[in-house]
Amino acid sequence: MQKTDRAAAAVVAGIAAGAFTLSYEALRAVYLGNAGNERLSIIYPLIVEGFVTVAVWVAFKLRDWGWRATAYPWTLAAMFFAYSLWSNSLPETVPAPVVKGMPSLAVPLAVHLFTHMLKKREPLAAVERAEVVESVVWLDQDQGDEEPLSDEPWDAWEPPVEQPAMFPAPATQTPSFAASAAAPAVTAATDSSAVIRSWGRQNGYAVKDTGRIPQDLLKAFAKAHGAMVATP
Repeated sequence: MQKTDRAAAAVVAGIAAGAFTLSYEALRAVYLGNAGNERLSIIYPLIVEGFVTVAVWVAFKLRDWGWRATAYPWTLAAMFFAYSLWSNSLPETVPAPVVKGMPSLAVPLAVHLFTHMLKKREPLAAVERAEVVESVVWLDQDQGDEEPLSDEPWDAWEPPVEQPAMFPAPATQTPSFAASAAAPAVTAATDSSAVIRSWGRQNGYAVKDTGRIPQDLLKAFAKAHGAMVATP
């Protein structure tokens, strides 16, 4: 947080603290002026001002659900704020039944506000769980396409080469007798696995970056280059 943000936050906190202190005294005086209990009078302002704070907080927590979800908490916040404004500005006009009935009204509204927040947040949790399950299923399906691994160690990785020696010579050159006598053998160990994988991807094969190269890809690669697959 920058210095200007901290300064602004301090000013806002100071204004809120001062306004709460003045409103607290006004609400307490209204409660005592209508035959309220002296010892319990300290609780009355906290109920009114606290309900406004909690309702605004719930509206903020449900901000991603749209105006339909936030309309209820904002309505409750406005109602208790209007009562606080009434008690601060015109305390002598507030009827005694209204003063004494506010705590009883705040109890069910506070409980219902809490259940409203839980009801709106539950669908979001269900969506998150569904996304996690879908991701797990997708991973299982992806792993099911891989060729089962054996107990033998994987072939050592070899850096890619520009042109394997088994490629046929260009048409302008005359092939030697030894090259035409027998087709070279293709294996993942003797030939560059990176070249085979790259050729497989270019021809529609699903090839992993590591692991054994499927036999069908080796056979297709050998057939395309006039070679044969060596039997291990």
